[in-house]
Amino acid sequence: MMQRTLAGRRPVSALCLGAMNFGSSTDPETAIAILDRFVEAGGTFIDTSNNYNQWLGTGGDSEELLGRWMHSRKNRDQLVIATKVGARTTVAGDPGDQHWEGLRAGTVAAAVEGSLARLGTDRIDLYYAHIDDRVTPLDETVGALGRLAADGVVDLVGCSNTATWRLEQARRLAADQGVEAYSVIQQHSTYLWPSPLAPIDVRRGSPFFVHATVEHFDYLAEHPDLTLVAYASLLGGSYAGRPFPANRGYAHPSAYGRFEELRRVAREVGATANQVVLAWMLHRPQVVPLFGASTVAQLEEALDAVQLELSDDQLQRLDTA
Repeated sequence: MMQRTLAGRRPVSALCLGAMNFGSSTDPETAIAILDRFVEAGGTFIDTSNNYNQWLGTGGDSEELLGRWMHSRKNRDQLVIATKVGARTTVAGDPGDQHWEGLRAGTVAAAVEGSLARLGTDRIDLYYAHIDDRVTPLDETVGALGRLAADGVVDLVGCSNTATWRLEQARRLAADQGVEAYSVIQQHSTYLWPSPLAPIDVRRGSPFFVHATVEHFDYLAEHPDLTLVAYASLLGGSYAGRPFPANRGYAHPSAYGRFEELRRVAREVGATANQVVLAWMLHRPQVVPLFGASTVAQLEEALDAVQLELSDDQLQRLDTA
């Protein structure tokens, strides 16, 4: 599999496998088959979080499954594992945002210990501030994550669902404190652009599902040490499962036109819309598409996208649709 480099220094596979539903809606046997096949195909980058599956219980199922799998396969050193802090519930069985743990320094310190134990490891390769918690002073969060990097508990630190101006502010604060700065940002990003008039999901004083904007891509171009990990890149299967993926504010004229161009290119190259989306995203060197798979067949579809070649004309048509 082709490679990307996180933060200009950490090689990873060009596709990141999302493990959000592993151990719950994706049963353990299927999840392990997906993980085994991903690694067999050259995949090294796997994403999870301390709160995943808390909507079905207390959370942590995904981390625990990954920990058991890595222990059984003895492959920890060949992988880059990303996990997160900030959105785990403090009230068992109630994942509501009013109970999210947040990003205070003490919370970060305790949460990383929980993730290490569930993953069965002594280090985390990439640790995200899951949601931009504007209740907590940003310098406190930046300092807490920076100290984990200084202590060797984590390698890279990043943020997710964060506005560009907040990312810049956090990086400046890290420089002032002399600690590891955010070098990876995980945002909702796909081929379609949502309507700017779509409702914003605001929790803990800041937007939750933050789509990568033109400003994010402009910021990336000016900062080659920064990587965008694009979550929900396939819109949860919506490109394949409906006449048009209208969820999350995509039902607007520009998106309809863009979707039709996507389908035309897919027919031309004999691929699925999902594969064209991933192949198009892979032409941006600072972007790593993050996708989920609930079956091995879905994984195979995504893996085949890595080899899909799009012509300059097709790329331009997709870009300008």
